[in-house]
Amino acid sequence: MSKKEEFKAKIGRAAMECFEKYGLEKTTLEDISKAVGLNKSSLYYYYKNKEDIFIEAALREGEYYITMLQEATLSKFGIEEQISFYLESRFNYYTNILNMNRVSIESVEKLLPRFFELYDKLMIREKEFLTDILKNAIDKNEIKLSDPKNMASVLINFANALKHNTEQQAILKKETNINYTESLADTKYLLSIIFKGVKKT
Repeated sequence: MSKKEEFKAKIGRAAMECFEKYGLEKTTLEDISKAVGLNKSSLYYYYKNKEDIFIEAALREGEYYITMLQEATLSKFGIEEQISFYLESRFNYYTNILNMNRVSIESVEKLLPRFFELYDKLMIREKEFLTDILKNAIDKNEIKLSDPKNMASVLINFANALKHNTEQQAILKKETNINYTESLADTKYLLSIIFKGVKKT
């Protein structure tokens, strides 16, 4: 990691503490610059606004979380439990990151386009992980599946589509928070149907 990236990570950690303490809306760039020991004009060298800081810091945390989640997933027994655990944990993580930093629906609406722009690389990594555990299940004769890579892509894309739809509905209805309960139930239902079809009897 370059010195610039190290310093940006330091800014991100300080900013996330401010967001958790004051909420994203009430936190100012001045709050963040004080927390990190910079003047506000120096902060503009690294970031245009606090939303960009939040997105980069959240994704950095997300990368670490995904690493830990993938390790925990491998300790689960059986491919169905592994996939269910992984997708459910992802939903819980996104709920927690928004609630912990008190992100309003208005801010979510502003954050989503930039978030998806930066999220692509992490999503590729997630699909590769699911592909690997599906291949392992095929090798163990747990499931019959001809294209594990495509299945991994479908699972992540479906979970993300449900998540995104829930966020968009909350924005349109101007709800005060985002509830992923229904999306999570839909994901579990889809998995139950998929594994009825691919599990070896």
